[in-house]
Amino acid sequence: MGAEAAGGRVTARLRLVPAGPGNARDLWLVQSDDAVWPWYSPEMPGWAQVEESARAMGESWRRHGVHKWIAYDRASGEVVGRGGLSRTPVDDDWGQLYRFLPDEPWVRAVREGHHEAWVEIGWAVRGAFWGRGYASELGRAALAFAFDTLGVRAVVSCTLRHNVRSRAVMERIGMRYAGEIRSRGLVEGLAGERDDAPYAVCVVTSPSRNPGA
Repeated sequence: MGAEAAGGRVTARLRLVPAGPGNARDLWLVQSDDAVWPWYSPEMPGWAQVEESARAMGESWRRHGVHKWIAYDRASGEVVGRGGLSRTPVDDDWGQLYRFLPDEPWVRAVREGHHEAWVEIGWAVRGAFWGRGYASELGRAALAFAFDTLGVRAVVSCTLRHNVRSRAVMERIGMRYAGEIRSRGLVEGLAGERDDAPYAVCVVTSPSRNPGA
């Protein structure tokens, strides 16, 4: 079965395959990479954590038709990273983003405990592949999937305030900076996780909603 048929995508350089238990070891290569894991946790994740993440991603693909892909280089087959979309749960954390979205009913529409009309986008590229535009390629593929396949009204992205590389990718793929929220995470210059780490938020709405699109 091809990537397209299974919910994946093919870009100019990448083959994007839905993450799940079957490619947990490839997800491990990404999430245990020294250029990746320090942005997510004070400690490298253990195999059991990655295995559980793969299981949860696979379940989300089954239930919601979307989650992260594993990105493979089409020429070499190497694991480049992971990226894509995820449904956002209805909770206080994600509720902070309401003020950055249009004041319209669809923003709070809920299906199976998740926001129905908007999703989160994200990416993580292994250090050996930095500086080659792969994150932007992943991001653009995810935006196309969000608007053309899922038909959502908006896509949001959150990253630690000091993650300037990720913020640059957001801008490069057409997202706009909207503001900041506070949530549990890492604070630049401080050890360990904090409950009030600052996250930069970027947003893009469906092209059909944008004047002149």
